[in-house]
Amino acid sequence: MRVISLINGSMISESSSIYALHYAKELGAVFELVHIKGQDSLDEVRKSAEDLSAAALASDVENEFLIFENFNEFRHYVAEKDIDIIFCSTRQNHSIFDRSFAQVLIRAKMKTDLAVVKIVKLSMQGSVDKLILPIRDFKLSVKKFSFFTTFALSYDSKAEIYSIDKVSKGKMATIDTQKEKSRLKEIIFHLRHYFRLAKMLDFKFSVKHDYALTEGDRVKAHIANHGYDLAIVGGHHDRGFFGQHPIDILFKKPMLNIIYFIPYKDEQ
Repeated sequence: MRVISLINGSMISESSSIYALHYAKELGAVFELVHIKGQDSLDEVRKSAEDLSAAALASDVENEFLIFENFNEFRHYVAEKDIDIIFCSTRQNHSIFDRSFAQVLIRAKMKTDLAVVKIVKLSMQGSVDKLILPIRDFKLSVKKFSFFTTFALSYDSKAEIYSIDKVSKGKMATIDTQKEKSRLKEIIFHLRHYFRLAKMLDFKFSVKHDYALTEGDRVKAHIANHGYDLAIVGGHHDRGFFGQHPIDILFKKPMLNIIYFIPYKDEQ
């Protein structure tokens, strides 16, 4: 099994690669540094690859460095190999939906999971003390939970699943403490299978629930109040014409390092 991290010689792609390295180490996967030729300086790319390879060796992680002439050559490579996931950084001032290389990667729909990393703080990728996964009510997929768990275990993080229920102003006014407690119990009940998995993995996580008029803004406020180091956000790139998922506000106005997880969908 292989974990690919795409690099271009920048500090942002190096930071993204450190997350990929931790992920690969936890899974015992080969850590592959990959560059696709373009406008980037190959000297800077090779220097970045050397530094990351040294970090991988220090962590006792098998690693390789590959350069591809173009994107199609890279696509053929991915189709032939056992690739678990591809990590790709995206610039801080880019939306996930801009015409960036990350968007090209998403649209390619290769047979692998994707992790699009937005780096806001370059010094945060080495350690993650507090990790958060926002979800809508109790909607959580096994793929997303597996990705979240891998990161929490790799960094030995304090992990939280943050559940949000969107409500109207009228309903918000009628919610009391007892209703909040009852709703949290209901969410925990629906997530009980994940607690069982976590127990078998010796992995602990907490569940926090809130009501909100605007989901994205409520998540941002919660993050600001509790000082998280990394947020895992589920992929909502298949948006409709008239709007986008509320949680995407985290990518448009980032406060912390974010990994936008997009699991592979079998179209058959």
